[in-house]
Amino acid sequence: MYNLMIILGQATTEEVTLTSAGTVIMTLSVLVVLGLMTFCMSRILREDQPADHHHAPLDIDTQDIER
Repeated sequence: MYNLMIILGQATTEEVTLTSAGTVIMTLSVLVVLGLMTFCMSRILREDQPADHHHAPLDIDTQDIER
């Protein structure tokens, strides 16, 4: 952390610590992301034939080629 502050030109001699509220918010946000990822992966992997509808259609017109 101190090396990054030196690079950014904000070096100080005081110690930077994370408050208890910051720790709670950081922990909750990581848990929410991990929970959402687990939920989505379990829904996809639990299906019998996920390849039938978990793909993009082949006829998408991106309009990036002039006709």
